[in-house]
Amino acid sequence: MSATVGRIIRSALIAAVVAGALAGCMPVEPTPHSTPTDRAQPQLVAPQSPLVVPRVLVFCPLVDAVHYSGYLRATDEVYICRGDGHRDSDGVASYGPWESASRIDHPAALLRAYGMPDAVKSPTPCAFDGMDPLIVWVHRNGVTSAYYAPVDSCGNPSRAATAAYQRAKRTVLIDVDRGAPDSSKKDTTG
Repeated sequence: MSATVGRIIRSALIAAVVAGALAGCMPVEPTPHSTPTDRAQPQLVAPQSPLVVPRVLVFCPLVDAVHYSGYLRATDEVYICRGDGHRDSDGVASYGPWESASRIDHPAALLRAYGMPDAVKSPTPCAFDGMDPLIVWVHRNGVTSAYYAPVDSCGNPSRAATAAYQRAKRTVLIDVDRGAPDSSKKDTTG
């Protein structure tokens, strides 16, 4: 046997031993990871109470809401608009419902909560609860995007996102009584 053939055989044996050792370190089956198809989908992706006031729609236009996966930038403006507000009525001047647009003063915590992944969907069917998707609108570089709150395994807003939404400090920009006979002249602020 020549020296060259001996080196080739020795190299092949070393390679086989190394490959066998590495194979012993590898798991037999891949570790399961959730995929986007395993994630719960929101039950609703539009506000429960539709927004119709043009001055509110400037801040919160009718765009499809998606899951938030971005990062907060200094140029971002974040808004919450609601069409289901109620005020104490004096029986004369307040009809309702009220539609409002509010700017979030310090949106970092809210957007951090909205950046969390949706939960893995429930293996059993869930009842339709129809909970409000708690949409926020982010204005960035002239583009407005709508984002729903991350959802639990049944497609309802997660507790963490709900808490962040409720805690968000807001500055009301527009507040309109939609039920008023002439909402352009009275019961309007902003």
